[in-house]
Amino acid sequence: MKVKLPYENDTIAAIATAQGEGGIAVIRISGPQASNIINKMFHDDAGTDSSKRGSHHLYHGRIKDPDTGAVVDEVLCTLMKAPNSYTGENVAEIHSHGGYLVPKKILELLIKHGARPADPGEFSLRAFLNGKMDLAQAEAVSDVINAQTEEGLKQSEMQLEGVLSQRIASFKDVVLDLLAEIESQVDFPEEDIDPLVKKDLISRTESLITDILSLLATYEEGRIIKYGVITTILGKPNVGKSSLLNSLLMRERAIVSHQPGTTRDFIEESIDIRGIPLKLIDTAGIRTATDHIEKTGIELAKKKAREGELLIAVIDGSTALDQDDKEVLSEINDKNAVLVVNKSDLGLTVSDKELESYIQRDRIARTSAKKSTGIEELKDIIQSSLINRENYSKDGEIILTELRHKSALENSVESLGAFLKTFKSGESPEFSALDLRVALSSLGEITGEVTTEDVLGRIFSKFCVGK
Repeated sequence: MKVKLPYENDTIAAIATAQGEGGIAVIRISGPQASNIINKMFHDDAGTDSSKRGSHHLYHGRIKDPDTGAVVDEVLCTLMKAPNSYTGENVAEIHSHGGYLVPKKILELLIKHGARPADPGEFSLRAFLNGKMDLAQAEAVSDVINAQTEEGLKQSEMQLEGVLSQRIASFKDVVLDLLAEIESQVDFPEEDIDPLVKKDLISRTESLITDILSLLATYEEGRIIKYGVITTILGKPNVGKSSLLNSLLMRERAIVSHQPGTTRDFIEESIDIRGIPLKLIDTAGIRTATDHIEKTGIELAKKKAREGELLIAVIDGSTALDQDDKEVLSEINDKNAVLVVNKSDLGLTVSDKELESYIQRDRIARTSAKKSTGIEELKDIIQSSLINRENYSKDGEIILTELRHKSALENSVESLGAFLKTFKSGESPEFSALDLRVALSSLGEITGEVTTEDVLGRIFSKFCVGK
């Protein structure tokens, strides 16, 4: 998406709700001509003069084609006057009946009478450009819509409320204070810096670096919570892979049969495990194939295992390990994996000693998928295998979820490290000040104080139309 700064001063319109069967649809319009365009086609029941309609009030009436006078739909309509609107411009919303045809006809009328179709994310882009939110908050709008778990939604809402922006602002305040001290040396180079002041500046810089690194340490957790983890379930036939999938989903999704080779393709389902979105992939059983179709399924299963970020290997704990089991266990070498010893209700034959040669003990869960026992223990092990407990964020603490934010913070740490090096060595304060300005610029990239058209284009093009 090409972003113009400042953007063209035109009026945009889009259907803001998901299209399809539904009770209500919202058509949104923003820009200098929003009120004029709406007034051409909206007629409220009371016949109120359009100039006397209050801002942020809902009015009941009808949308009519200005050219023919034909009624399009019975609607509720509101105008939110600038600057007290989402975009900071005049914004109007039409709440019509849902479905495909009615909202489409209303949008066509808006475009015919002066609006243009909005680009993806253009309403939020205008909100950012008009100072209604910073860039980190704008990104969170999309994250709220696309959140896959309660934890992901909580983090997105915190970012939307400005919690991350406030944390970044606190970092910037420290850098600005440091810069003020250093630039005073540029103005008065004949005065040596007091040793106590120098020690304090070094201490504050080191403390700031520690704080930034602490936030950086949350990125892996944030990435997993936001984007989820591709997880492959692997095992020989009849060890209970499909039963395990059904137990985790708490519904019958996969066919369970005593006949080996029932699953020949793969099944994908999404699930929330302790706030982590997993894409579970149940694969064909690993064994010596008896026909071409099954062989293809087994090769696909191994391919999915290699591609997955987490591997759940399943064995039948009530029987001794055979060659097929050992082939499955060989797949977990050097991978992030969890081992499920299933059918524990039948008594366990496989010993811990045998299994620990393949995987560490705290990654082993003993379950009975048939009776749904051990499933909670398995969820705990999955959670701990994906997120380092030492780096767990505290409840209510903001974490990083965007690679862009991570890169900017890493650049700021690098610049602060360079500042410490030049400052400690007694080099000219101009060089030290330059490093601090670079650190400040890197932090400003997160909230959008420093940005480019290309960056804005990449961010907002990922948004849905109407937001």
